[in-house]
Amino acid sequence: MQSIQQSIKCYYGLCLLALALLCWLPSNANAILAANCTASMNPSTINISSAVTPSNADNATINATITYTCTNTDYLLNMNVSVCLSADGGNDGSGNSSTVLPRYMKNTLNDSRLAFTMTLPSRSNKVWGTDSSAMYQSAVHTLSPRASITVNVPVTITLLANNNNTLAAIGSYINTFNTTNTAITYSDRTALIAALLATPNCQTDKIILLADTVTKALPFTVQATVIPSCVISTVTDFNLGSRPASQSLIAASNNTINTTCTTNAPYYIGLLPSNGNINGAGVLTGTGSNTEQIPYQLRSAASATGTIWGNTATATTVGNGLAQTGSGVAQIHTVYVTVPNSDVTPDNYTDKVTVTVNY
Repeated sequence: MQSIQQSIKCYYGLCLLALALLCWLPSNANAILAANCTASMNPSTINISSAVTPSNADNATINATITYTCTNTDYLLNMNVSVCLSADGGNDGSGNSSTVLPRYMKNTLNDSRLAFTMTLPSRSNKVWGTDSSAMYQSAVHTLSPRASITVNVPVTITLLANNNNTLAAIGSYINTFNTTNTAITYSDRTALIAALLATPNCQTDKIILLADTVTKALPFTVQATVIPSCVISTVTDFNLGSRPASQSLIAASNNTINTTCTTNAPYYIGLLPSNGNINGAGVLTGTGSNTEQIPYQLRSAASATGTIWGNTATATTVGNGLAQTGSGVAQIHTVYVTVPNSDVTPDNYTDKVTVTVNY
């Protein structure tokens, strides 16, 4: 009878050991995770700017937030969860989704592109990517049974300097991140197993004993709109120089206006003398008590019969102004000035001309 009792005790002990081992095993054994994680970008459509111009094409910036939530679905065990967030180059129309510096948005109407970057402020502004040094990896979260955690991860999206963004043509630009490499990846392990073996690691855990990873898409869109814009870069004084009183016709062409306008943006330049003459016919006045005046004419072509340059241009019509199309870089426009007669008292004669760029 004694030997029978000992056999029963031994068998019972083995049962307890087997049950204990079952308790240690996590619910994610055999590639089934107890953790369930989801992620989204907020906003899902990131509009860097609706008014990109040459002046902000290299530095327009917006902030977005990745929000991920992980839930421990197990009813009994604490779970350790590791989370990775990765982003590739997206769908920019080039077919190369692996490039993350720079990333590009493509014009929906032509081949013009805008370069941008996405960085992680919480990772010392490191460029957000897909390799181990560039993806976001969370600290290990310990979740009680049926508990959840929600984490916000900031992302900064900036138009990238030194990539010819100032030359971008008018239009809407877009990059859609919907590939398998823009995703949330997570791994879990029971707290007990993590203590005995190793904590979960979303980068390195692959289908191995007591560990696995799950990857889910993290779709979002980055966009921007380039609008018509012009700035007057420089304007030189229209200097006719020193002339003898006997000279009957003075023509000067060393006078320029530099404008920088968005690529493909039509624009029209008007010139208005201080007397308000819309046909570009002004007068130069002397100094002090000198009341004499010198009439002059603004022209867009050389010689005394060159095309008159006035101020009837609008945003849609050239009128008697000068028509041009922007290229994203400074464009030089020469102003010609003719004076029919300079037989006046020696003096410095000046006038102010207002330059208007219509676009």
